[in-house]
Amino acid sequence: MKRLSVREMSLVALFPAMMAATAGVSIPLGDLPAVSLQTIFVFMAALLLGPRLGSLSMIVYVFMGIIGLPVFSNFRSGLGVITGGSGGFIIGFIFSAYLVGFMKNINFLNKKIWYIFLVLVLGNVVIYMFGASYISYLLNTSFLTTLATFSPYLLGDLLKIIVVLYVYIRIRPHFTYEA
Repeated sequence: MKRLSVREMSLVALFPAMMAATAGVSIPLGDLPAVSLQTIFVFMAALLLGPRLGSLSMIVYVFMGIIGLPVFSNFRSGLGVITGGSGGFIIGFIFSAYLVGFMKNINFLNKKIWYIFLVLVLGNVVIYMFGASYISYLLNTSFLTTLATFSPYLLGDLLKIIVVLYVYIRIRPHFTYEA
């Protein structure tokens, strides 16, 4: 296994730190998990760090929360958050970061901003799938019924994807990583 350089370790730590710093910025949706800024940093980590380091960054984030640091939405922490309604979404961050980072490395997908938009939408779908699957399991409900309750998230997630694209376009020429 390749050892991480100090630069790589710093970049991996940057995104969980930003997620923790914005953990208090959320919009509660009743019984559903709150809308937060977390996916912005999931996608930025994936686009800027690639699949390996982007997903490692999300693993660090999850472990920070599990050990008690208040990094989850509404400054929550602990294993109870992972085993609660938000757990599927949080675990989905790891897989979404890997997938977005991997697909971003495919040359033809990285050529046009429209393709990157589609990759981010797919990354968001991965997060939804993990979230809906786990909530369906917890509540013993149909997966499709649970997925249908996610409509309040759609507009916010679309706006977050647009923000990610805006920032990414501006910093991409100044940022390099090894896949």
